Amino acid sequence: MHKALLVDDESWVVESLKDLVDWERYGFRVVGQAASGEEALAAIGRLRPDVVFTDIRMPEMNGLELIRRGRELPEPIQFVVVSGYAEFAYAQKALAYGAAAYCLKPFDEIEIAGVLVKLAAKLEARGADPAETLLRLLDEPDPAVAERLLGELRERGLAARIAAGVVPVVAIGGGEPPGLGGAVFRLKTGASKTAYLVGASEVQAAREGWEAEIPDGVTGIGIGRQVADWQEIRDAIAEADLAAHQRFVAGRSGVFEPVPWQEEALNACMLDVGNAVEDKNGPALSDAFARIGSLFREGGLSIRHAFQVYNMTNSFLFKLGRTETALYSYEQLTHVFADVHAMLAGLAAVSSRYLKQSDAPLPETRNQTFNAILQHVTRHYREDLSLQGLSEQFFMNPSYISQLFKKETGETFTAYVARLRIGQACELLREGDDSVQDIAATIGYQDYFYFTRLFKKLTGKTPSQYRESR
Repeated sequence: MHKALLVDDESWVVESLKDLVDWERYGFRVVGQAASGEEALAAIGRLRPDVVFTDIRMPEMNGLELIRRGRELPEPIQFVVVSGYAEFAYAQKALAYGAAAYCLKPFDEIEIAGVLVKLAAKLEARGADPAETLLRLLDEPDPAVAERLLGELRERGLAARIAAGVVPVVAIGGGEPPGLGGAVFRLKTGASKTAYLVGASEVQAAREGWEAEIPDGVTGIGIGRQVADWQEIRDAIAEADLAAHQRFVAGRSGVFEPVPWQEEALNACMLDVGNAVEDKNGPALSDAFARIGSLFREGGLSIRHAFQVYNMTNSFLFKLGRTETALYSYEQLTHVFADVHAMLAGLAAVSSRYLKQSDAPLPETRNQTFNAILQHVTRHYREDLSLQGLSEQFFMNPSYISQLFKKETGETFTAYVARLRIGQACELLREGDDSVQDIAATIGYQDYFYFTRLFKKLTGKTPSQYRESR
């Protein structure tokens, strides 16, 4: 049953609105009333209504201000304005401030009933999915909102199941590992990546089957450590995610768990890579890559380390003209290379080419050519774009394209694409009800947590906070 709060400084108006329709027939229950905007804000905090019917002209704080301030609260609330002032300006302002409807006094029973039907449908469509609630909880920095989301899990009894101990399992691919019927949650964390929170005994029972035959459509399964505190879930999922991607290192599908990593050895090798690039020493660079390959073959490194090797090597090559080639997710790495050894071979070939290249000046081009590039990026920013790809398509040096982006737009290629993508995400969050993970995939980000970090960096809010403030 949805909760409604009625706000008007004239008590007879509230009573007539109460008696006008059968609220419960439409799925609502009037939980309280208030005589001013200030009183209404206090009641909202106390009663947590789903819908607030409010007058416009009231003492202390009018209805429009109540809507504006109410939309800033962490709780998503639908506002309906009721007023005797049949003026377009009021309706326009109310809708601009986020009101769901505008009704005139004296009330019409059919009109109010119609509003309730639409509100009920909207509220039910936005009903919190437990998995989405947990995703928001894991990504929510505001303690007040986090407590509210945790309360939702407690009401469903799911917080207690987590407290009893769960093991995160991450599966990569389009298939689903069998034997997880009792999973506490299925969390879609990427376009082809799902995390499951399962009891330890269920994981152990299902694991034997997975190891005997990897499920169809699954390329990697990662099993994390058992946790009993919801605040540890995100890190545990990240560890399982890392393990699932170990198939990129192993060069085969399988079931993997986190192991101790040989990070000090890798750091020493990367120091040698940097020195070799600076000295343009090809043999030393080849030796460093060979030692890195051995560390991966021994199973002492993960895809996170492959990610580090790729981006650090490209940063070393920056001074030699290789720019804007960074990757931003594990998925991108696995799409570009079959496995880590193919990645190392590619890096070695690129490094060798840049070490041998001359210092000839970059080719010049006309602005019309850059405009064609800019239009292509603007049209296709949701796709997997890179300067190397643009270089091959438009027959231009990637470094020069990078310089043109900075000169003509005032932004790097990466920042330009990110701004377009996050701008589209804001629009989808404002105007639609798609889940945050679906929106991330739509605009080109396959990793949920990377998308939410980038979104907050550029907007100052998490996607959920932004949606609630619309």
